[in-house]
Amino acid sequence: IIVQNGFASRQHIRIELRFGKFILVDQSTNGTYIRFSDGNVVRLVREEMVLRGSGSISLGQPYSENPADLVEFSVTSNHAQRQVAE
Repeated sequence: IIVQNGFASRQHIRIELRFGKFILVDQSTNGTYIRFSDGNVVRLVREEMVLRGSGSISLGQPYSENPADLVEFSVTSNHAQRQVAE
C-alpha cells in the first residue's frame, strides 16, 4: 500500500502471516500507531505486534494530530466455522 504522507517512511511497516496470526512489524523512524476497536492505542517503534479484531493504523503520526491517511484492518477467524463443518 502506498501512502502519500510526510510522516511515513518508504518502507514503514510489514504485515506477515505467522502461524495463523497477522503480525505488524514497524520498520520506521516515526513509529506506527494502532487503534483497536475498543479505543486502545498502541505505539510501535521498530517493534512488532499481533493484529487482532479490527481498528486502524496511522503511519508516523499520532491520532491526536488527526491523521488523514489511515489504514483500516479487520482480522476474523474461521476456526469456529471449521469445527462446525467437521
